Amino acid sequence: MQEYTSPLVSVIIPAYNAGRYIAESVGSVLKQTYAEVEVVCFNDASSDNTLEKLKELAESDKRIRIIDSKVNIKQGGGRNRALLAARGEYVMFLDADDSLAPDAVETCIGFALRKGADMVMFDYERNSPSTGHKEPVCQLGKDAAYLGGDELRLRIISRTSPVWSAMYKRSNLLDNKLFFPERVFYEDNAVAMAMQLSALNPCKINRNLYLYRVDNISVSRSADNYRFFDRLESAKILMEHLKRLGIYDKYADELDFVFLNQYYIHSIFGCVYRFSKVPMLRHRYICKTVRRYVRHPAENPQYRALPLKMRLKIELHARFPRTMKTISNIKHTLLR
Repeated sequence: MQEYTSPLVSVIIPAYNAGRYIAESVGSVLKQTYAEVEVVCFNDASSDNTLEKLKELAESDKRIRIIDSKVNIKQGGGRNRALLAARGEYVMFLDADDSLAPDAVETCIGFALRKGADMVMFDYERNSPSTGHKEPVCQLGKDAAYLGGDELRLRIISRTSPVWSAMYKRSNLLDNKLFFPERVFYEDNAVAMAMQLSALNPCKINRNLYLYRVDNISVSRSADNYRFFDRLESAKILMEHLKRLGIYDKYADELDFVFLNQYYIHSIFGCVYRFSKVPMLRHRYICKTVRRYVRHPAENPQYRALPLKMRLKIELHARFPRTMKTISNIKHTLLR
């Protein structure tokens, strides 16, 4: 296998205790129909056989580069180290338990080169290998493929997309200092939208190019885990990036609503439904501090545009979280 000294595309894979999945994930890159690609794998102090698996794969394909960390710095830190070490003009992010469609790189790079795009967004599939179920997800909508510039940016703001649902010009991320926060969860929330909105020529294609595994366990889907509140710091970091890059002023109302969703709305719901008992200190902190960063929800045009039923639901969860928890427990008991 030829080793490309200057590959056009780098696929970044942070891995922590991913021994069960890593061969499939890396393999999906090696089997791409576009060969001029490197795989930059960051082993985040795994305690299982992840590193051994990576070394075995690297012996048979020189396109694999391994960065081995003795200290766990979480997925964000791993992506940062790999991003700095990558040699590709473009980068894609791939989680260690997910995989790419066989022609993902070829499709994205072909579109980028033809259109002069510095970011190409795409659709994905929710993948459950244990059941064989696959569900296509078109986060931005099919019509987004016909949008560009500010129209596409507004769509990105209104329909938040995962960081791995795009191929990015690497120099854009480095020049704009768009790195992930380290040693925290929900690191994507802190930077994904800033990466996407900072693209000068963003484009979208209607293809499912990423398989997102949903039958494993992650912090974002676990209960009684206080790392859930890392999302608050991520929301603040995102706003700092958007203001620093001069993006915020152009879309202030829309981005304030993004912040309200991440920091306030989803978090107060999480306090009620992700914990056995409502963490009242955290809940009070969220409600008390949200006004430090944006105007009160009731003053935001996007918030006012929500259906009355949804606004009422939000207010009830903000004012009476324990009561809402009790009602939820009663419903679950009756449905058993």
